Amino acid sequence: MKLTSHIAISFSVSLGLYLIFHSYLLALSSFIYGIFIDLDHFFEYFKECGFNLNVKKFFQLGENYGFKKTFLFLHSWEIFLLFSAVVFVSSVSEILFGVFIGYAFHLIFDQFGNLSKPLSYFFIYRWKNDFLTEKIWRIG
Repeated sequence: MKLTSHIAISFSVSLGLYLIFHSYLLALSSFIYGIFIDLDHFFEYFKECGFNLNVKKFFQLGENYGFKKTFLFLHSWEIFLLFSAVVFVSSVSEILFGVFIGYAFHLIFDQFGNLSKPLSYFFIYRWKNDFLTEKIWRIG
């Protein structure tokens, strides 16, 4: 999903959270995490292109499924479920709850808004397919 879409979705969710709970911390943490979960895309970029960051190339490769391998450690229902368990067994702070909401909405919109196969957002599925982009996504 494009960065602009994640910004719009995260802003809308965060605004809704603020209107319901009247908490800047909750809304801000949801907004920030709803966007910055995508930092895990840098792993693919640096692995494939080295440490010579070209922002235009980074977005071009990411938005067009241009990396040979897709790891996306944070884009994983398994990691989300582990994080959910931590959230629900701990005393939830506004920030942690905001991160949880931002994470959930990001994964849901990626799952249904990208060229995903049903299992694309399961890390084990990507691992079993050797993280090969052409096996993980509906491309080409």
